[in-house]
Amino acid sequence: MDPMFRLLSLLTLLTSTAHGQDFSFPTSADDYLHWYPTAYYDHSGVDWNCGGITYSGHRGSDFGGGSFTGMDEGRDVVAAADGVVTATNDGEFDRCTTGDCYGGGGFGNYVYVEHGDGKTTIYAHLAQWSVVVSPGDTVSCGQQLGLMGSSGHSTGPHLHFEVREPSWSTSDPFDGSCSSPPSYWEDQGSHGDLPTLTCARPPCVAVDRLTCGDTWTGSNDGPGSAQLTWTYGCEPWVYTGPEIAFEVLTDLDEPVTLTVTGLTADLDLFALQDPACDGTGCVGASANSDVSDEALVFDATANHAAIAVIDGWEGAISPFTLSVECSGGLPTPSDTASTDTARTTDTAVTDTAATLDTGGTGGGGGGGQDTDVPPPGTAGALSEPTREPVSESRGCGCAHGHASPSWVVLLAAVAWRRRA
Repeated sequence: MDPMFRLLSLLTLLTSTAHGQDFSFPTSADDYLHWYPTAYYDHSGVDWNCGGITYSGHRGSDFGGGSFTGMDEGRDVVAAADGVVTATNDGEFDRCTTGDCYGGGGFGNYVYVEHGDGKTTIYAHLAQWSVVVSPGDTVSCGQQLGLMGSSGHSTGPHLHFEVREPSWSTSDPFDGSCSSPPSYWEDQGSHGDLPTLTCARPPCVAVDRLTCGDTWTGSNDGPGSAQLTWTYGCEPWVYTGPEIAFEVLTDLDEPVTLTVTGLTADLDLFALQDPACDGTGCVGASANSDVSDEALVFDATANHAAIAVIDGWEGAISPFTLSVECSGGLPTPSDTASTDTARTTDTAVTDTAATLDTGGTGGGGGGGQDTDVPPPGTAGALSEPTREPVSESRGCGCAHGHASPSWVVLLAAVAWRRRA
């Protein structure tokens, strides 16, 4: 075990956790330049930058994509961050121009995605039959959810993007002079422009390097732990407890056995072929559904570091001892050049340029607007709330109420996430 390696890893971890839950702009790289903001969250008559790109009562962020011409071309709507789909609606009429088309509680065709930190993002007014996910699906940042439309209380094609806190209150994802920090975007861009298209994938930052015969005793919430990664690819289970990661290295091509003992709560064990921690690369998993030892075997490649991750199920925290069983050892100095321990992030193309695409006319211009009512006290059954007058000050308008997922859907999603 290398003390200097451990210190450097801890410093890297502190840097990588500074932003918390960050969102990418929810579209594909192909469609990014077609979008533009049409109405930000309302802060008593002004937007987050104390400007006028908003209207009374608006509780989301609206983005247009070229009116009905853009809609007919197809404008991708994707997940802004990793999460689990908790509610969807589809099949509603999607060429509304009056702001008075019912369905989906005013949101029309929509998708709700819950994220690892408890926030939920809502993608509303989607095109009819474009929703390609279902409640219970695990989605990755950038994964297709649907297409831009004009369903529900809408007067023109656009995306209504809304952020709900775990308390179900709404939040403005933008940080500015007239809104409260922090920004929920990876990079929110300038006022009147778009947030960047960046799905940041933090690496699993190892707190130590282990080889054959080593043991490590500690806790999954100890120094070097994080709460950045909550699904690992071997199974679609969602983890809300802290995770802690280790490099496992041997100089032989051989099977390696990892064992976790001494648990007082439900921790699970994963082996990854690289440090990306992006939901892929899993080569082994042990996930007992009770408080018991965990063990797995994976095939190691000589001089290539695998990553062992120990994570807590449903917020679990526990002491543990991790043991590594194999025949080899750490590479000799002559092998260092072939040792693969590079840490990378899987980052989508970043493009901060946003060109206004105003092509297409009819039915309310380039992008819709919404008029929201206060959020419901609970995430209860869908309802049609009272609508306020629609503002037409930006060339078009749309109005909607809040479509809240039913308890039935939420309970079904929770059940899906529980291991057998």
